Amino acid sequence: MKERFTKIDDENRVKETEVLEVGYKDLGFDVVRIQLEIVEKDSESCMVRSTIEYEGDDKLADVVSHVNVRPLEMMAEIIGKHLCQNKSTL
Repeated sequence: MKERFTKIDDENRVKETEVLEVGYKDLGFDVVRIQLEIVEKDSESCMVRSTIEYEGDDKLADVVSHVNVRPLEMMAEIIGKHLCQNKSTL
């Protein structure tokens, strides 16, 4: 997937991108935006709030059900496990 960063806010831990090629664009959407926000729960944990916004033709109503944050969730789980396993070396 090829994407362009449209916002990087280190202070508020927010990253926004616009998908340029592949991914959900291949389903026919005109615009696809992804926002990731890291929300600190305490000094040892956080959560990732993921949002996908899309724009497209009304003909895509059947395709909308395929747009979800599951790939982002899986990526966050893998990164979290890696960080926990390597916590002593960070």
